[in-house]
Amino acid sequence: MEIEKNIYKIVLPLPFKLDSINCYLLRGEDGWDIIDTGLNYPSARDVWENFFQNGLVALNDIRAIYLTHYHPDHYGMAGWLQNLTGAPVYIHRSESSQVEQLWKKGRLNFPLVGDLFSEHGMPAAMSVEVVDNMSGILTHVQPHPILSYLNGGEEIEMGCRRFRVLHTPGHSIGHMCFFCEEEGILISGDHILPTITSNISLWPTSHPNPLELFLTSLEMTGCLPIGKVLPAHGNVFTDCAARADQLIEHHRTRLALITDMAGSGTSAYDICVKVFGDDLSLHELRFAMAETLAHLAYLESRGRVVSRRDGGIIVYKSGSLQVSRGQGGRSCP
Repeated sequence: MEIEKNIYKIVLPLPFKLDSINCYLLRGEDGWDIIDTGLNYPSARDVWENFFQNGLVALNDIRAIYLTHYHPDHYGMAGWLQNLTGAPVYIHRSESSQVEQLWKKGRLNFPLVGDLFSEHGMPAAMSVEVVDNMSGILTHVQPHPILSYLNGGEEIEMGCRRFRVLHTPGHSIGHMCFFCEEEGILISGDHILPTITSNISLWPTSHPNPLELFLTSLEMTGCLPIGKVLPAHGNVFTDCAARADQLIEHHRTRLALITDMAGSGTSAYDICVKVFGDDLSLHELRFAMAETLAHLAYLESRGRVVSRRDGGIIVYKSGSLQVSRGQGGRSCP
């Protein structure tokens, strides 16, 4: 579907509660560029194969493949598409370690997630189940592509437009958006979405304070002259600044809630259950727990909670430094 002149959206299915991802193809005078690739499983491959078979784009027309970040629904078919097209695959340099540690050495490193969750109060048997569930994703990110790297700040040509590569860490350490300033178009990946909040997670291999990165990235994005946002999930939307403000306020409210829940001493797992409920799939529980930890890491960095070990479990309690709900706001230069 052509959503802007020479920009096409392909919606690929996902076998999760979040059941689809938007990938974009940009047409130029001498070929096409792809942004994000989908999870490598039969239903999603069928969509790509049908697209190439309809005659609009030939495999050898693909000039380059760009990945907004390393998560499996974005990275998953990059190697498969590279093998078909011969196109280079670009990702932010910061994501290379995540690809190596999680997708190439996942069976060695996934148990670290179980250890992290267990020391924060998740029952040991449940932590094992969560790790076992993670392992199933590895078949959906192969074959691995040969990666080329961007650093953020580059001006690149995709399709018939010039885009600036924006490094927007938070959802992942090397998340990238692509901004066409001339037309006010932002291809946002998972950084800013129209109706849901991007998962901000603390993992053993992640930045120690991903929520701080995310809020800073949102403030930057909200100050840009963006007229239209093309997200990885959901429909195209227009008021980027207002959406950035909504997301910042959402996290402020969540931070205040978690501070209150910490009280005189509570584990991250107990807070997670209170915030997200106990009727979650293992897939959902993994992200709920990691998001709870990201919020607690942010709060601890601000002195709003403090942690200690109690019988082998890390517990958090409200700290002496408290911040009023809703205080502060986005400030543009």
